[in-house]
Parts: sequence; structure tokens; C-alpha cells
Amino acid sequence: MRILFLSEAISPHIARWQKAFTELGWETLLASCDYTDGFNGHRLSPKAAAGGPQRYLSIVDQVEKLASDFQPHLINAHFLPTYGLTAAMANIHPLALTLWGSDILLSAQKGFLQRWRSRFVLRRSDLVVADAQCALDVAKAIASIQRQLVVSFGVSRVWYESGLVRELKESNTLQILSCRKFEPLYDVQTLIKAARLLRDDGFNFHLTLVGSGSLESNLRTLAHSQGIADRITYTGALGDEQLFNAYRRSDIYVSTALSDTTSVSLLEAMSQKLYPIVTDIPGNREWLTSDRYFFKSGDVADLAGKIKLGASRQAREEAYSNYQPLLVQKGIRDDQMRIADLTFRKVIDEYPRR
Repeated sequence: MRILFLSEAISPHIARWQKAFTELGWETLLASCDYTDGFNGHRLSPKAAAGGPQRYLSIVDQVEKLASDFQPHLINAHFLPTYGLTAAMANIHPLALTLWGSDILLSAQKGFLQRWRSRFVLRRSDLVVADAQCALDVAKAIASIQRQLVVSFGVSRVWYESGLVRELKESNTLQILSCRKFEPLYDVQTLIKAARLLRDDGFNFHLTLVGSGSLESNLRTLAHSQGIADRITYTGALGDEQLFNAYRRSDIYVSTALSDTTSVSLLEAMSQKLYPIVTDIPGNREWLTSDRYFFKSGDVADLAGKIKLGASRQAREEAYSNYQPLLVQKGIRDDQMRIADLTFRKVIDEYPRR
């Protein structure tokens, strides 16, 4: 079976999808106009300037030519307003559209044109894949969907199995970890302000911020103004091994994201037995069941209070017992990719050939 992926090649998500399908026996090809110098897939060349739908409309003819040459049994386009639009305009079938979260929760209904584009792409898709039910629910409110699948991007089995044998210990200095980008959507400033409250209450902690983004300078300035700069480590973006070690050194994982579907970083934290504290939004509710893990978005005092609840080893052990069954059921990447593999093959088998 041959599968043509359309996606931004700079994302680790698509790299994991392609690797999984290759290991499952598919002949894979990734085509992209968003890549680094080392990209060895098919390089698409937009005729329009970067940004906006024109960029992705301008590569439709290139995708049509590539599909004619490669003859894929299925095309899998990732992210609705960009490569999803390209694939829908190329009208190559069967088409599996993979939603990433913000493409359906935030940008799909911003205006008439965005809603029309979303409806057009969804209606032309033979299968719509999402990493959370809440994303599919929004999609189904926009357009009738022929076929649907929920699979998480997941955490690797190796990470999960390493977490199984991790022994949790009491921490003299509570290690708090955030792995969200320094962008407005992720509201990291709320965590920094909550850290100030923890310090004022005499709480012993250290905060590690993994990531980068346009607000990094603002966040550093805020930390200095709050008097907690000495309690924060900024790591920048980390590779898999470094990121794994960051989780292993930590006790509590915090996500301040204002919108999300299934956060891979949440699953990674869960795999290493961290105590999760996340915003009370539908995507997070699909993974955690107790109110003690949720805080109201932007509520600094609520977040600080929830962090205190996770300070003990016993709290972290109880949290892991609570969320571990769901992690096993729908959060292991290898299993999720096998489900996607079987579904894609069924779509191919059942698609009417002319």
C-alpha cells in the first residue's frame, strides 16, 4: 500500500505518523512546502507568498502531478486550512483528513470564508481523523462527515514502559514542569504569576519551562518583576532524550493552554507518573476525571492551590492510579497507529474504484 502524506515537515507529529506507517508496511511519501534543509521528502514550491490560503492553493497542481506519478492508494492531509485545503482542491481520493486541534477549534469558524473552507474540506474528505472527540464534535457541527476516527498522537510504548518502573519519591524542592509554547494561546504567564503566590506562601519549588516562542522576552521580564526569576529554568526546545529527562526530573506537569484537543505533552507527563494540573477545557476532560487536576483558565489563585494538592508523593501515586487505565486504553502511540492503519486500509478497500 502506498500513502501520500501532506503536512508541514517541520512538525514532529508528521514524522511520527510517517515512521509508524512505514514500520506497518506502507510505502510512504511526505510532500511539504514547510521543511528544513535536511528534508528528504517531496519539496513543494508555493507560487504565492508565505501565509494565507493562496499559498496552499498555489501547490494544488504540484500535488496533482505528484499523485499521478506516485499513485498513492490513499492521501492523508494534516491540518485543515493548509494541506487539507490543498488535498480537497486536488480532489484526490480516498482522502483522509487529520485534524490537529487549533485548525478546527480556533480557525474553522472565525468568519464566513473560514467556515466555508472548513465545510468544503470536510465534505471532500472520505475519513476525518481527530485526536479528541471534542474536535470531531465541532467538525460535525460544521459539515456532514462521511467517516470518522478518533486516535491520539500518543506517547511511545518505550516511554510508557519506562514510567511503569519509575519509583516516586518525596521532593524537598517540588519540580514543576511546563512544555507549552511561549505564545498567547498557551498562557504561560498565568503559571509564572501562580509561582509568585507559591513563593509568597513559603512553598519550596523550582519551575522548568520547556519551549520557545514570541513571548519569551515578556515572560522573562514578568518573572523578574514577580521576584521569582531565580526559581525558573528556561530550556528552549528539547530533543526527545532531553525532554524525557526533563519529565523524569519533575513532579508536577502544568498546562495553561486556553484551547487544546489531546495534548501529547500531557500524555508524555502521564507516562512518567507526573501529577497533572491542566486547564478545565473539553480536550483535557477526555483524559482526566477528577476536578482536583483542573483549574479555571487564567485563574492564578486556583492554579496555585491545585499545585499544592499535588505536592506529596502519595498524591502523585494516586493520580497515576487514576489516569493510567485511560493512558493504556487510548494513549499508546503504537496501538493508536495500528488502529489508524486498519481504518485506512478499510477505507481503501471500500472506496469505489472507477
